[in-house]
Amino acid sequence: MIDQKNILIGTVLAVVLVVVLGMLIPLIGGVIALIVAGIVVGYLVNQSVKMGAIHGALIGLFTGIIYVIIIYAVSGFSQKIIGGLIIYSLGFIPVYILLGLGGGIIGYVIKARQHPETLSEEEIPEEITSKDNDDEL
Repeated sequence: MIDQKNILIGTVLAVVLVVVLGMLIPLIGGVIALIVAGIVVGYLVNQSVKMGAIHGALIGLFTGIIYVIIIYAVSGFSQKIIGGLIIYSLGFIPVYILLGLGGGIIGYVIKARQHPETLSEEEIPEEITSKDNDDEL
């Protein structure tokens, strides 16, 4: 199940870090920002490796889309830039998704190493049917 609160926290963190680190370290600022945001979200989700990866990938997707919108707005919504922006976004949005995915996996691994007794590989709760509940009573 997707944790929307953590996705929102991670996306806001990623967008802020991409803008700030992009100005400070132009070539690798976005890479570092996505990995850090993915680690934070993977750590917060703490359900399984798969869920950490999914949440990290969603962070990358949303951050990439927001970044394209920011670039388009900064250019003054110019019609001249839109063609290049579409081609540019086809290249870097998948990279953002992969960086977020990797960060989500790393975040889950950090959480699992800190609290090995509370987490398992597939700690996704299973549904209990009403028949099972009747048998227990």
